[in-house]
Amino acid sequence: MEEAAFFGPVVILDRPAHAGNIGSVARAMKNMGIKGLRLVRPRQFPHPEAVDFAVGAVDILETVELFSTLPEAVADLNFLVATTNRYRGQRHEVVTPRQLGERMEGLRARPATRMGILFGTERSGLETRDLDRADLILNIPTDGDYGSLNLSQAVLLVAYELMLAEGRGKGIAFDPTGAGPLAGTEDLERFFEQLESVLREIDFLKPKQSRHMMGSLRAIFHRAALDRREVAILRGIFSEVIASRGRLVASLMRSASGEVGPG
Repeated sequence: MEEAAFFGPVVILDRPAHAGNIGSVARAMKNMGIKGLRLVRPRQFPHPEAVDFAVGAVDILETVELFSTLPEAVADLNFLVATTNRYRGQRHEVVTPRQLGERMEGLRARPATRMGILFGTERSGLETRDLDRADLILNIPTDGDYGSLNLSQAVLLVAYELMLAEGRGKGIAFDPTGAGPLAGTEDLERFFEQLESVLREIDFLKPKQSRHMMGSLRAIFHRAALDRREVAILRGIFSEVIASRGRLVASLMRSASGEVGPG
């Protein structure tokens, strides 16, 4: 018989005290692509505040599994990671979220692995006997002596590292391959000629600095890797700068001669 595939990771919250935190955890899980949420004796659930804080992750709340005891919540799992920010003398191996992410490929390769990540109650975290159930202890490094994190923040950080380790995640960073065709050499030369003309017209370029300044400006725009549309926009701006300057000069000359403008 074929072995079952990897299962999880599921997030297990032990005795969460605040409905808002449950909703925020669901939202963090949805952001990072983790679906299974288990609650052990939640003080407030179901609760309208959990729905409010979940925002677009209500579907995760709708599939929450509820348990009366922690042993029941982890009974079907065979690889448990317990989170804590305090050392309590355990002999367990302690890893960071990033190190856990690095192990995910190996865990997924092992047949029938059922994985859970356990988080303690907001005020006191997990008890020592609960940590003793774990195969690994997970600690989130922080700067300085204050290591206490909000429950949903902790879930988000762990889930984020697991997402990256699996090569998932979609950002909004600029993708140059999605832009238009790059401006050609001739387009850029006409652009630089117009730029130099405009800068001379407004008396920005000084004779002794002209060559050095244009070299610097050329370097700036070459680094920008302008496409044809962007060059056209900039050239349109330069044309309007000169036209606007001409209108201003004409208006000043009319005023100086005592002419009255139209209207």
